[in-house]
Amino acid sequence: MSIDNLKGGLPEFAKDLKLNLGSLARSTELSEQQLWGTFVATAAATRNDQVISEITEEAKTHLSDEAYNAALAAASIMAMNNVAYRAR
Repeated sequence: MSIDNLKGGLPEFAKDLKLNLGSLARSTELSEQQLWGTFVATAAATRNDQVISEITEEAKTHLSDEAYNAALAAASIMAMNNVAYRAR
C-alpha cells in the first residue's frame, strides 16, 4: 500500500506525520471517498513530489474523477485561505 511505503520513507523527525498518516488510514469514521479525498488534499498541500506521487497513485483507485478533482480544489482553497488570513 502506498501509504505504508510513504510512512516508511519518512525521516525520524517526521514521526508525528507518520503517526497521523497511520491514524487516518485506520479511520472508520470517514467514507472511502472522504478518506482518500483527505489524503489527496493534504498531499497536494505538502507540495512534495514524493508525497503527492505516493498518495495520488493509490487514491486514483479509490476515488472517482470528480472526487479526485474536488480534493485538489479543496487543497487549493486551503492554501489560498492560509495565505489570505496571514496577510491580514
